[in-house]
Amino acid sequence: MILTREIEIKINESNYQYYDDLGYDVAIGEIIKIPIELMSKGSHYKIKCKCDGCGIEKEVIFKNYIKYDNNFGEYYCRKCSESKRKETLRKNFGVD
Repeated sequence: MILTREIEIKINESNYQYYDDLGYDVAIGEIIKIPIELMSKGSHYKIKCKCDGCGIEKEVIFKNYIKYDNNFGEYYCRKCSESKRKETLRKNFGVD
């Protein structure tokens, strides 16, 4: 699960247009606070997550979280994701 609900983003030339299009009144160099659901998919900011399997807390780069996660809000650490993968394969295809 995602523990971070809001994050402070520094506006720069590469993300200015994205947040301006979302309706934020921004200027380059300004720091704004946004909900993580509005972060750009390529964001390098870290968010805090808690494994839904074992409960371990970890900071994850947002773009990596989006890249490997199918259900927004869920998170599994490396150890738990392997057992989750095997469980899904068994359920869907009957193999390990």
